Amino acid sequence: MSQGPSLIFDKSSLESLNLDEAALLDNFYVSNITPLFFVECLADLEKAIRSKSTPEQLVGSIATRTPDMQSKANVHHSMILKAELSRNLDLSKVLERPMPAGGTLVELEGKKGMMFQTNPEEEALQRWRRREFLSVERAFAKEWRAAILRINHDDLLSMMRANIGHWRKPKSLEDAKQMADFIIDNMDAEWLIGFGMEFLDMRREAIAWVHNDWTTRRKPAIREYAPYFTLLLTVNIFFALVLPTQLLRDVKPSHQIDLAYLYYLPFCSVFTSKDRFHAQIVPLFLNQRQTFVNGIELKEEMQKLNAYYSAMPDEVLRQGLFNFAQTPPEDTSFLTTRLWDKYLPLWRNPSPDTRDLRDPEISQKILDEVNKLTSQAKEVQSHDEYDLDKLNHVTIRRSVFAHKGKWRRFSEEQERSIEQSREKPG
Repeated sequence: MSQGPSLIFDKSSLESLNLDEAALLDNFYVSNITPLFFVECLADLEKAIRSKSTPEQLVGSIATRTPDMQSKANVHHSMILKAELSRNLDLSKVLERPMPAGGTLVELEGKKGMMFQTNPEEEALQRWRRREFLSVERAFAKEWRAAILRINHDDLLSMMRANIGHWRKPKSLEDAKQMADFIIDNMDAEWLIGFGMEFLDMRREAIAWVHNDWTTRRKPAIREYAPYFTLLLTVNIFFALVLPTQLLRDVKPSHQIDLAYLYYLPFCSVFTSKDRFHAQIVPLFLNQRQTFVNGIELKEEMQKLNAYYSAMPDEVLRQGLFNFAQTPPEDTSFLTTRLWDKYLPLWRNPSPDTRDLRDPEISQKILDEVNKLTSQAKEVQSHDEYDLDKLNHVTIRRSVFAHKGKWRRFSEEQERSIEQSREKPG
């Protein structure tokens, strides 16, 4: 299975791709599907679309293009915040990887791993692919949207002025980001904890617990104590500073959702969007390891990859993307190749111990190992190793389309092997 850099996209980037291009995106990138993506897309169901297609058809078209092979549904940002503030999450160990929920630690025959069973976010993603939009909306999207829209930046600005005085208007977006950082680094930390947690809609008992924990730990700097909390607070202070200016034109209520995409930046290596709002703001909040790719550039890249692989002989294409496109072209004129070089530099010289998934025997052995975790449930033990880099395997079970657009993803032999594996009891 190809891996690739972890990627967050918004609706604007994905809807610009046709189905063939979307299949290649899924082949070369690990897509982080954020709750914001569902919220953004499902909002179209409530709009009067000026086209021959119904809103359901347009949203359904995006659902079909949504990655299903290498996608992970990220847990909601409020859950991440609670995990950090309760000392159950160390953001420094995330390393720009998606954060799905509900991993179970399993050990069998001396091999330690983590198995992600279907959790509520993954269930929403599966319903999404089946075009069960109302089920997704009832279960999650309305709640997620409401949580985002409860954040009132006019109130935030008033609270800031009441507690830290009137700040000058920023001269640029970069200046606004520097001002937000200055506020975080120079205001009284105890006040910031209470102010930030109240603004982010945390319960009073949680505020008291965090304050006591912070005090017990000898009152470290907020960035050190709670980096994810710091990010959320910085993003919103930044936006509050910008709103009274003309630095962002035509600010709309929907920008509240666009802004919330920044809450998920720690969980990707690459962020892509065609949206001007994102193009202006996202680069300000990325670290030096991360990359912003304009959605127009992504579209051009997927067109280029589509033309490259489409020119291959039929006997190669029949092997499936899984086999003939496990890694991108070696030519660095491809953006995807350059991103693999940046984030997965060992792909050009793989370890001799790396198993060739194109070998039918190896593929079957891997399938058998995965199935044992279910069929031999009584023999499966737990363990206490949470560092993913030290595990023998991480398993995510899901159904995927064998064909997407014009592309065959597996060889006929692999398709038969997968079907046979599904038919086995256990």
